[in-house]
Amino acid sequence: MSNKVSRIFYTMLAQDVEATATFYTDILDLKRHFDSDWFVILTPVDGPVIELAILDANNPIVPEGMAARATGGILNFVVADVHIAHAAAQQAGANIISPPTAMPYGQERLLVEDPNGQMIDVSSPTVPMQE
Repeated sequence: MSNKVSRIFYTMLAQDVEATATFYTDILDLKRHFDSDWFVILTPVDGPVIELAILDANNPIVPEGMAARATGGILNFVVADVHIAHAAAQQAGANIISPPTAMPYGQERLLVEDPNGQMIDVSSPTVPMQE
C-alpha cells in the first residue's frame, strides 16, 4: 500500500493575516499564490514550489484553544544574500533579534521576528556548499 505525498506546506496562525503576508513578501522574494481575507499562501517568486500558508488564528476552522498555544521553534529561509533581507526587515520596521552574523557552520544568519512574534532565521552561505 502506498500513500504518496503530493504536497507539503507549513501553516502559521496569525492575528493579522494581511500584515503577516506583507511582512514575508517585503523581506523575502515571495509572492502570493492564494489570497483571501483569512488565508494566504506564499511561494517563492522563482524557485521550487514550497508553500508558506498564513491562517487567521480566529477563523472557526482553528480548533478552540490551539491559537493561543505556544509551540516554539524557528522558521528558516536560505537566501542568496542575507543583507538584502536585513535591509528589507529594517525598512519594514521589524524587530531584529540579531543582525547578519557569521556562524561557524558556514552561513551568515539574521534573526528577526514576524508580526506574530515568530522567530525567523534568514541565512545565506558564506562558503560553498559541500555535496
